[in-house]
Amino acid sequence: MADEDQTLMDRFGGFSRQPAVRQLALLVGLAASVALAIGLVQWASAPGMKPLFNQLNPADTNIVIATLESNGIEYEINAGGTMVAVPRGDLDRARLLLASEGLPKADGIGFESLYEEQELGLSSFMEQARYHRALEAELARTMAALDSVRSARVHLAISKESPFLRKGNAPAASVMLNIYPGRILSDRQLAGIVHLVSSSVPNLDSSQVSVVDQAGKLLSDQGEDEAMGSSKEHYRLTQQLEQNYNDRIVMILEPILGAGSVRAQVNADMDFTRIERTSEVYAPDTVVRSEQLSEEIANTPNDGGVPGELVNEPPPNAALQADPVDGEQVAQQPPARSTTRTTRNYEMDKTISHIQETPGSVRRLSVAVLLDYEENVGEDGQVTRAPLEQAQIDEIRTLVSEAIGFSADRGDTLSIMNAEFTRPPVPEPLPEPGFLEQDWVWQVGKGLLALSVLLALVFTVLRPLIRFAAVPIPPARNLGQNQLAGPDGQDGNPLMLAAGDPVGLPQNMNQGANYLQSLSMARQAAGGEPARVASVMKNWVAADG
Repeated sequence: MADEDQTLMDRFGGFSRQPAVRQLALLVGLAASVALAIGLVQWASAPGMKPLFNQLNPADTNIVIATLESNGIEYEINAGGTMVAVPRGDLDRARLLLASEGLPKADGIGFESLYEEQELGLSSFMEQARYHRALEAELARTMAALDSVRSARVHLAISKESPFLRKGNAPAASVMLNIYPGRILSDRQLAGIVHLVSSSVPNLDSSQVSVVDQAGKLLSDQGEDEAMGSSKEHYRLTQQLEQNYNDRIVMILEPILGAGSVRAQVNADMDFTRIERTSEVYAPDTVVRSEQLSEEIANTPNDGGVPGELVNEPPPNAALQADPVDGEQVAQQPPARSTTRTTRNYEMDKTISHIQETPGSVRRLSVAVLLDYEENVGEDGQVTRAPLEQAQIDEIRTLVSEAIGFSADRGDTLSIMNAEFTRPPVPEPLPEPGFLEQDWVWQVGKGLLALSVLLALVFTVLRPLIRFAAVPIPPARNLGQNQLAGPDGQDGNPLMLAAGDPVGLPQNMNQGANYLQSLSMARQAAGGEPARVASVMKNWVAADG
């Protein structure tokens, strides 16, 4: 088995020493070395690429690539054609260049499509459809200008007006927002988007606008009753007021105790009842402005009587009077009638008040303030922490009461506690970028690595190939059947043994055998007759001097 393997190796070695095989191996090695060298040089000289834009649509990608090529800026396309990268040094220039061209554009074509050349025979339906599509694209562009919105799509459902219908279908709109990860839209932003769409389409009510995000979550409050909307607004106002009081407390105490040494929480009980009151009040103390008094006394006799009565009837229980004495007259007192009228005008003070109390008044405040221990630095530089004195806490209580408008009549409560805070571990500063993290170091390293690979390629591949191709092929000797290939004697004939007998060799060692074949046959002869081969070797050494 060993002899067969050796024979195969000998045959392969003999094949590899053929001139055509040597030339082919040299050409292949040179071509591979040149290709590898070119690849290494390009890799070492390639600049660092930075993303220019991500998540581009195919249309924008083509326009951006054309603009970069026209301005001689290198680029790479990654992420399936949605990301374009440029060299680090050309990043700012490329962004300014594309921004001046208005690239990348938003999805869809806006009102600029209306100024294109119109086709002949275009129907009114296609005109309306093109206008609606342009309006949708313009609304999407406007929404994409928001900080939290990456892109937007708008769908308008507008029915065609007909003169035969008294009232058509109300228009509706649907908006899909692609929001950046980690960002949210506030209620005011959503309300602004809904108002933007409803104001851009005639007769579109805001309740007919639906807004969803990329996950399919409904963001608009469509169908939400008025009570729920009012509750959300009341909750927002309460939180805003509580945060305002918290900021006041922290702002007034941090300069005294230090940053991070104050924690405050405020719970506000607010009254959102809407009250309307109308009152009319008269002043109790009035002043007489004018007074008119009239009195009438009538002394005329009563000539008449009550109709139907007897006039000359004597009064009841009338007593007869004696006849007057001569010369004495009796005074007659006729009946009298008196009438008194009084008119007084007072200066009236009347107040009519119409009061509408604004909802959102504060019923009660509950405030809790937590203070950290005070830090004291000793003479030896040692920092110690000690609780605040009671006088300091009382002063702080007064400051907080004035800051929040504390009212005991309203039922407000204020609690102040002094406790030691647990200090979080101080984060270590970020280390400066190391030597190996510098960009120029990596560029130089890439060049040195490429040079090292090239040198290794030259010394380990090219040089051995060249030396292998330069080694001459030993010429074939005219060997007889019983001759051993070796140094010739003085007369040019092959050397014989001392007894004059040549070494017995295999029959296949004839003319035309190459060097490796001769060497293999010599080894076989040495294995078969080692003594005679040794004698031949001695003769060779002796012949060489």
